[in-house]
Amino acid sequence: MTAFADLLSIKRACDTLGLDAALSRALVNTARPTIWLRHADPVADAALLTGASKVGGEPDLPPGIIWPTRPALADPDGTAKRLRKNLTNGAGADDVVSCVEFVIEHLAYETPMAFLAQVNLSVMAREAGFDPSLPDRGMLWASNDPFADWYGTQSPSGGISLLWSDAGGLERRATPQVVREAWQKGVSDYGSLKSEPWEADVKSEPLFPVSGWSISPRLSQHAYIDLADERFEMKEGGGDQLGGWEEPIQGNMHGEVELISSGKADSELAYAKTVLSAGERWRHVLTINAETYLWRLMPTWGDGAMFIFVDESELEARRFGQAVATSQFT
Repeated sequence: MTAFADLLSIKRACDTLGLDAALSRALVNTARPTIWLRHADPVADAALLTGASKVGGEPDLPPGIIWPTRPALADPDGTAKRLRKNLTNGAGADDVVSCVEFVIEHLAYETPMAFLAQVNLSVMAREAGFDPSLPDRGMLWASNDPFADWYGTQSPSGGISLLWSDAGGLERRATPQVVREAWQKGVSDYGSLKSEPWEADVKSEPLFPVSGWSISPRLSQHAYIDLADERFEMKEGGGDQLGGWEEPIQGNMHGEVELISSGKADSELAYAKTVLSAGERWRHVLTINAETYLWRLMPTWGDGAMFIFVDESELEARRFGQAVATSQFT
Protein backbone atom coordinates (compact mmCIF):
# COMPACT_ATOMS: atom_id res chain seq x y z
CA MET A 1 0.00 0.00 0.00
CA THR A 2 1.18 3.53 -0.72
CA ALA A 3 0.62 5.30 2.58
CA PHE A 4 2.32 8.50 3.67
CA ALA A 5 2.76 10.16 7.03
CA ASP A 6 2.28 13.69 5.63
CA LEU A 7 2.16 15.75 2.42
CA LEU A 8 5.88 16.49 2.56
CA SER A 9 6.58 12.77 2.38
CA ILE A 10 4.63 12.57 -0.87
CA LYS A 11 6.60 15.49 -2.33
CA ARG A 12 9.94 13.94 -1.34
CA ALA A 13 8.97 10.58 -2.84
CA CYS A 14 8.01 12.22 -6.14
CA ASP A 15 11.26 14.20 -6.23
CA THR A 16 13.33 11.11 -5.49
CA LEU A 17 11.81 9.29 -8.45
CA GLY A 18 12.08 12.31 -10.74
CA LEU A 19 8.40 12.40 -11.60
CA ASP A 20 7.01 14.96 -14.00
CA ALA A 21 6.44 18.22 -12.11
CA ALA A 22 2.77 18.43 -13.11
CA LEU A 23 2.06 14.86 -11.94
CA SER A 24 3.97 15.41 -8.70
CA ARG A 25 2.02 18.58 -8.00
CA ALA A 26 -1.28 16.85 -8.76
CA LEU A 27 -0.46 13.91 -6.48
CA VAL A 28 0.28 16.28 -3.61
CA ASN A 29 -2.69 18.59 -4.25
CA THR A 30 -5.22 15.78 -4.54
CA ALA A 31 -3.91 13.67 -1.64
CA ARG A 32 -6.52 12.68 0.91
CA PRO A 33 -6.25 11.79 4.60
CA THR A 34 -6.97 8.14 5.28
CA ILE A 35 -6.94 5.61 8.09
CA TRP A 36 -5.41 2.17 7.74
CA LEU A 37 -6.98 -0.33 10.10
CA ARG A 38 -4.50 -2.62 11.80
CA HIS A 39 -5.83 -6.02 12.81
CA ALA A 40 -5.29 -7.44 16.27
CA ASP A 41 -5.24 -11.21 16.77
CA PRO A 42 -8.62 -12.98 16.64
CA VAL A 43 -10.47 -13.02 19.96
CA ALA A 44 -13.77 -14.41 21.16
CA ASP A 45 -16.38 -12.00 19.84
CA ALA A 46 -18.18 -12.01 23.19
CA ALA A 47 -15.07 -10.52 24.82
CA LEU A 48 -15.24 -7.30 22.76
CA LEU A 49 -17.10 -4.26 24.01
CA THR A 50 -20.26 -3.25 22.16
CA GLY A 51 -19.42 -0.77 19.40
CA ALA A 52 -15.80 -1.84 18.93
CA SER A 53 -14.42 -1.63 15.39
CA LYS A 54 -13.82 -5.17 14.12
CA VAL A 55 -13.82 -7.65 11.26
CA GLY A 56 -15.84 -10.82 11.69
CA GLY A 57 -17.91 -11.90 14.65
CA GLU A 58 -21.42 -10.52 14.95
CA PRO A 59 -22.59 -6.91 14.53
CA ASP A 60 -23.69 -4.38 17.15
CA LEU A 61 -26.85 -2.86 15.70
CA PRO A 62 -29.38 -0.33 17.04
CA PRO A 63 -32.98 -1.58 17.44
CA GLY A 64 -34.20 0.38 14.40
CA ILE A 65 -31.95 -1.34 11.84
CA ILE A 66 -32.99 -4.66 10.36
CA TRP A 67 -30.45 -7.24 9.24
CA PRO A 68 -29.42 -6.55 5.61
CA THR A 69 -30.67 -8.98 2.98
CA ARG A 70 -29.88 -9.97 -0.59
CA PRO A 71 -32.90 -9.66 -2.91
CA ALA A 72 -34.21 -12.71 -4.72
CA LEU A 73 -32.29 -13.40 -7.91
CA ALA A 74 -33.88 -12.25 -11.16
CA ASP A 75 -33.57 -15.71 -12.77
CA PRO A 76 -33.50 -18.32 -9.98
CA ASP A 77 -34.61 -21.19 -12.26
CA GLY A 78 -31.93 -20.48 -14.85
CA THR A 79 -29.29 -20.13 -12.15
CA ALA A 80 -30.38 -23.41 -10.53
CA LYS A 81 -30.15 -25.19 -13.88
CA ARG A 82 -26.64 -23.88 -14.45
CA LEU A 83 -25.51 -24.90 -10.96
CA ARG A 84 -26.82 -28.43 -11.40
CA LYS A 85 -25.14 -28.65 -14.81
CA ASN A 86 -21.85 -27.65 -13.23
CA LEU A 87 -22.30 -30.48 -10.74
CA THR A 88 -22.85 -32.95 -13.58
CA ASN A 89 -19.68 -31.77 -15.31
CA GLY A 90 -17.65 -31.65 -12.09
CA ALA A 91 -16.77 -33.96 -9.25
CA GLY A 92 -20.28 -33.92 -7.78
CA ALA A 93 -19.29 -35.24 -4.34
CA ASP A 94 -22.21 -35.82 -1.97
CA ASP A 95 -21.25 -32.89 0.27
CA VAL A 96 -20.99 -30.56 -2.69
CA VAL A 97 -24.36 -31.68 -4.03
CA SER A 98 -25.97 -31.01 -0.65
CA CYS A 99 -24.36 -27.58 -0.50
CA VAL A 100 -25.46 -26.61 -4.02
CA GLU A 101 -29.03 -27.70 -3.33
CA PHE A 102 -29.01 -25.55 -0.20
CA VAL A 103 -27.87 -22.55 -2.28
CA ILE A 104 -30.55 -23.27 -4.87
CA GLU A 105 -33.25 -23.34 -2.18
CA HIS A 106 -32.55 -19.68 -1.43
CA LEU A 107 -32.17 -18.23 -4.94
CA ALA A 108 -35.81 -17.17 -5.25
CA TYR A 109 -36.07 -15.63 -1.79
CA GLU A 110 -34.77 -12.57 0.00
CA THR A 111 -31.87 -13.92 2.04
CA PRO A 112 -29.85 -12.52 4.97
CA MET A 113 -26.34 -11.35 4.16
CA ALA A 114 -23.22 -12.28 6.12
CA PHE A 115 -21.71 -9.67 8.42
CA LEU A 116 -18.19 -8.63 7.43
CA ALA A 117 -17.07 -5.67 9.52
CA GLN A 118 -18.10 -2.66 11.58
CA VAL A 119 -16.26 0.62 12.10
CA ASN A 120 -16.97 3.06 14.92
CA LEU A 121 -16.79 6.41 13.12
CA SER A 122 -17.20 8.37 16.36
CA VAL A 123 -13.88 6.91 17.50
CA MET A 124 -12.14 7.14 14.12
CA ALA A 125 -13.09 10.82 13.77
CA ARG A 126 -10.60 11.66 16.54
CA GLU A 127 -7.71 10.50 14.33
CA ALA A 128 -5.64 12.86 12.20
CA GLY A 129 -6.19 10.68 9.12
CA PHE A 130 -9.98 10.71 9.30
CA ASP A 131 -11.54 11.49 5.92
CA PRO A 132 -13.82 14.55 6.41
CA SER A 133 -16.20 13.32 3.71
CA LEU A 134 -17.35 10.59 6.09
CA PRO A 135 -19.80 11.06 8.97
CA ASP A 136 -17.93 11.92 12.16
CA ARG A 137 -20.34 10.00 14.34
CA GLY A 138 -22.17 6.68 14.43
CA MET A 139 -21.27 3.25 13.12
CA LEU A 140 -20.62 1.79 9.67
CA TRP A 141 -21.48 -1.86 8.93
CA ALA A 142 -20.50 -3.92 5.88
CA SER A 143 -22.15 -7.21 4.87
CA ASN A 144 -22.02 -9.44 1.79
CA ASP A 145 -23.96 -12.18 0.00
CA PRO A 146 -22.40 -15.44 1.27
CA PHE A 147 -23.84 -17.42 -1.68
CA ALA A 148 -22.44 -15.18 -4.43
CA ASP A 149 -19.35 -17.28 -5.13
CA TRP A 150 -21.54 -20.20 -6.15
CA TYR A 151 -23.74 -18.56 -8.74
CA GLY A 152 -21.33 -15.85 -9.88
CA THR A 153 -24.06 -13.25 -10.21
CA GLN A 154 -23.59 -9.77 -8.84
CA SER A 155 -26.42 -7.50 -7.84
CA PRO A 156 -26.15 -3.81 -8.82
CA SER A 157 -24.36 -3.32 -5.49
CA GLY A 158 -21.68 -5.90 -6.25
CA GLY A 159 -23.25 -8.23 -3.69
CA ILE A 160 -22.65 -6.07 -0.63
CA SER A 161 -24.56 -3.93 1.83
CA LEU A 162 -23.21 -0.84 3.60
CA LEU A 163 -25.21 0.63 6.49
CA TRP A 164 -24.64 3.73 8.59
CA SER A 165 -26.49 4.96 11.67
CA ASP A 166 -25.81 7.29 14.57
CA ALA A 167 -28.63 5.82 16.67
CA GLY A 168 -27.81 4.65 20.16
CA GLY A 169 -28.79 1.51 22.03
CA LEU A 170 -26.41 -0.80 20.19
CA GLU A 171 -26.90 -4.49 20.89
CA ARG A 172 -24.98 -7.48 19.60
CA ARG A 173 -27.20 -9.18 17.04
CA ALA A 174 -27.04 -12.95 16.50
CA THR A 175 -26.28 -14.11 12.96
CA PRO A 176 -29.47 -15.34 11.21
CA GLN A 177 -30.02 -19.08 11.11
CA VAL A 178 -29.78 -19.25 7.32
CA VAL A 179 -26.23 -17.85 7.36
CA ARG A 180 -25.25 -20.27 10.12
CA GLU A 181 -26.66 -23.19 8.16
CA ALA A 182 -24.83 -22.00 5.05
CA TRP A 183 -21.55 -22.10 6.92
CA GLN A 184 -22.37 -25.50 8.43
CA LYS A 185 -23.04 -26.93 4.95
CA GLY A 186 -19.75 -25.61 3.61
CA VAL A 187 -20.99 -22.74 1.46
CA SER A 188 -17.79 -20.91 2.35
CA ASP A 189 -15.53 -23.91 1.85
CA TYR A 190 -16.39 -25.55 -1.48
CA GLY A 191 -19.05 -27.76 0.07
CA SER A 192 -16.97 -29.20 2.92
CA LEU A 193 -19.32 -29.86 5.83
CA LYS A 194 -18.33 -28.43 9.21
CA SER A 195 -17.99 -30.73 12.19
CA GLU A 196 -18.85 -28.03 14.73
CA PRO A 197 -21.70 -25.54 15.03
CA TRP A 198 -21.30 -21.84 14.19
CA GLU A 199 -21.56 -20.93 17.88
CA ALA A 200 -18.45 -22.93 18.75
CA ASP A 201 -16.01 -20.52 17.12
CA VAL A 202 -17.42 -16.99 16.80
CA LYS A 203 -14.32 -14.80 16.75
CA SER A 204 -13.47 -11.35 15.46
CA GLU A 205 -10.38 -9.26 14.77
CA PRO A 206 -10.35 -5.85 16.53
CA LEU A 207 -9.35 -2.93 14.29
CA PHE A 208 -7.03 -0.12 15.38
CA PRO A 209 -6.40 3.11 13.40
CA VAL A 210 -3.13 4.23 11.79
CA SER A 211 -3.42 7.73 10.27
CA GLY A 212 -1.76 8.76 7.03
CA TRP A 213 -2.29 10.22 3.56
CA SER A 214 -3.22 8.51 0.30
CA ILE A 215 -2.52 9.50 -3.30
CA SER A 216 -4.94 9.25 -6.22
CA PRO A 217 -4.63 6.16 -8.45
CA ARG A 218 -6.86 7.86 -11.04
CA LEU A 219 -4.54 10.59 -12.34
CA SER A 220 -2.20 8.36 -14.29
CA GLN A 221 -1.02 4.79 -14.49
CA HIS A 222 2.27 6.15 -13.20
CA ALA A 223 0.60 6.83 -9.86
CA TYR A 224 1.22 3.16 -9.04
CA ILE A 225 4.95 3.66 -8.97
CA ASP A 226 6.94 2.28 -6.08
CA LEU A 227 7.37 5.00 -3.48
CA ALA A 228 8.78 2.62 -0.91
CA ASP A 229 11.38 5.05 0.40
CA GLU A 230 8.63 7.19 1.94
CA ARG A 231 5.99 4.55 2.36
CA PHE A 232 4.30 4.02 5.67
CA GLU A 233 5.38 0.81 7.38
CA MET A 234 2.39 -1.33 8.33
CA LYS A 235 2.64 -4.27 10.69
CA GLU A 236 1.49 -7.69 9.55
CA GLY A 237 -2.29 -7.90 9.62
CA GLY A 238 -2.89 -4.43 8.18
CA GLY A 239 -4.51 -3.52 4.90
CA ASP A 240 -8.06 -2.52 5.69
CA GLN A 241 -8.66 1.14 4.90
CA LEU A 242 -11.23 3.76 5.87
CA GLY A 243 -11.78 6.70 3.50
CA GLY A 244 -9.10 8.39 1.42
CA TRP A 245 -8.17 7.19 -2.05
CA GLU A 246 -8.58 3.52 -2.86
CA GLU A 247 -5.37 1.48 -3.10
CA PRO A 248 -5.82 -0.74 -6.22
CA ILE A 249 -4.17 -4.12 -6.49
CA GLN A 250 -4.63 -4.59 -10.25
CA GLY A 251 -5.50 -1.15 -11.62
CA ASN A 252 -8.12 1.59 -11.81
CA MET A 253 -11.51 0.30 -10.79
CA HIS A 254 -13.86 3.32 -10.90
CA GLY A 255 -15.07 2.44 -14.41
CA GLU A 256 -15.85 -1.08 -13.24
CA VAL A 257 -17.70 0.29 -10.22
CA GLU A 258 -19.80 2.48 -12.51
CA LEU A 259 -20.74 -0.56 -14.60
CA ILE A 260 -21.59 -2.67 -11.55
CA SER A 261 -23.88 0.08 -10.28
CA SER A 262 -25.84 -0.06 -13.55
CA GLY A 263 -25.99 -3.87 -13.71
CA LYS A 264 -23.40 -4.15 -16.51
CA ALA A 265 -20.52 -5.70 -14.60
CA ASP A 266 -19.56 -8.02 -17.48
CA SER A 267 -19.58 -5.34 -20.15
CA GLU A 268 -16.58 -5.05 -22.46
CA LEU A 269 -16.84 -1.28 -21.99
CA ALA A 270 -15.28 -1.52 -18.54
CA TYR A 271 -12.37 0.72 -19.49
CA ALA A 272 -14.08 3.00 -21.99
CA LYS A 273 -13.24 6.64 -21.34
CA THR A 274 -16.88 7.62 -20.97
CA VAL A 275 -17.41 4.98 -18.30
CA LEU A 276 -14.23 5.92 -16.48
CA SER A 277 -15.30 9.55 -16.49
CA ALA A 278 -18.73 8.71 -15.07
CA GLY A 279 -17.03 6.52 -12.48
CA GLU A 280 -15.24 9.52 -11.00
CA ARG A 281 -18.36 10.16 -8.94
CA TRP A 282 -17.65 7.12 -6.75
CA ARG A 283 -15.92 7.84 -3.45
CA HIS A 284 -13.92 5.13 -1.68
CA VAL A 285 -15.34 4.45 1.79
CA LEU A 286 -13.96 1.13 3.00
CA THR A 287 -11.53 -1.61 1.97
CA ILE A 288 -11.70 -5.01 3.63
CA ASN A 289 -8.56 -7.09 3.21
CA ALA A 290 -8.97 -10.79 2.43
CA GLU A 291 -6.29 -11.99 4.80
CA THR A 292 -8.52 -11.91 7.85
CA TYR A 293 -10.68 -14.12 9.97
CA LEU A 294 -13.23 -13.95 7.15
CA TRP A 295 -12.19 -17.41 5.98
CA ARG A 296 -15.34 -18.56 7.75
CA LEU A 297 -17.43 -16.88 5.10
CA MET A 298 -15.21 -15.85 2.18
CA PRO A 299 -12.26 -18.23 1.70
CA THR A 300 -12.15 -17.71 -2.07
CA TRP A 301 -10.85 -14.17 -1.65
CA GLY A 302 -7.34 -15.47 -1.24
CA ASP A 303 -4.75 -12.72 -1.48
CA GLY A 304 -6.92 -9.73 -2.31
CA ALA A 305 -9.42 -7.22 -0.98
CA MET A 306 -12.96 -5.90 -1.35
CA PHE A 307 -13.29 -2.18 -2.15
CA ILE A 308 -16.54 -0.40 -1.24
CA PHE A 309 -17.63 2.89 -2.82
CA VAL A 310 -20.50 5.36 -2.41
CA ASP A 311 -21.63 8.00 -4.91
CA GLU A 312 -20.34 11.41 -3.76
CA SER A 313 -23.81 12.98 -3.70
CA GLU A 314 -25.20 10.04 -1.73
CA LEU A 315 -22.29 10.22 0.69
CA GLU A 316 -22.86 13.91 1.25
CA ALA A 317 -26.52 13.18 2.05
CA ARG A 318 -25.40 10.37 4.40
CA ARG A 319 -27.16 7.72 2.33
CA PHE A 320 -25.21 4.48 2.06
CA GLY A 321 -27.91 2.20 0.70
CA GLN A 322 -26.59 2.35 -2.89
CA ALA A 323 -23.01 1.43 -2.06
CA VAL A 324 -21.12 -0.63 -4.66
CA ALA A 325 -18.21 -3.01 -4.20
CA THR A 326 -15.68 -4.84 -6.31
CA SER A 327 -12.77 -7.14 -5.49
CA GLN A 328 -9.20 -7.33 -6.79
CA PHE A 329 -6.54 -9.97 -6.29
CA THR A 330 -2.76 -10.26 -6.62
